[in-house]
Amino acid sequence: MKPTYFQFNCKEIDKLDLHQANAVLKHKPDIIVLEYPNNNKTPDLPFNQYSPLKKPKGMIKSRLKKFPDKVLKIHPWVKADTIMWKNIASLWKKNHQILIYPVDAPSELTKEWIEVWNHTYPCVKKNWAWWVKIYLREKIMAKNIQWILDNYKKKKKPKVLIFLQSFHWNHVKFLLDNPTKNEIWKYYFGNFPEIDKQNIRGKIRNLNNTFYKYWNKISDF
Repeated sequence: MKPTYFQFNCKEIDKLDLHQANAVLKHKPDIIVLEYPNNNKTPDLPFNQYSPLKKPKGMIKSRLKKFPDKVLKIHPWVKADTIMWKNIASLWKKNHQILIYPVDAPSELTKEWIEVWNHTYPCVKKNWAWWVKIYLREKIMAKNIQWILDNYKKKKKPKVLIFLQSFHWNHVKFLLDNPTKNEIWKYYFGNFPEIDKQNIRGKIRNLNNTFYKYWNKISDF
């Protein structure tokens, strides 16, 4: 399989941004990869089990939420998300199959320390612990995307919309190229002389239980 990727930067910004929603209608993709938390063993969604014209109406309706104005003032991106789903549903109605896959880490990892780090960005990029979380999330993203590539059989050259932050997508592409452990270490942690492959596990164990849990599950070290 030789997919064609169209990547669009995914950020929760303070204004209505429809470039992802518009990309759905422009490219009419076969696959959409979303930066949504995935709390299951695979990134597959129930939507994908049905042909385009037989998608359960209840499932579709659950994605087409109307939000009160007070919510939209604080989080205008949620309206863009709803419009994206409306555009997906409109293509389903035309019998165009689109498979949807959330590929981010489970919610317990994505939410960990998020408020603290959101208020200290970009300075937090100088903190090795921040890179631990980034590495773990992107390892899971790469694993989920590889699962999609391994299991998709419908077309030899599918069009794939990647709705991840560019920052993440660039790193995930690196991981999908099967780098060596040394290359991965240098890529993520090479700027931090205070940690090495021998001491990082203990430092994470003393720092945060959630990071330690996923380090043991998914890390290369």
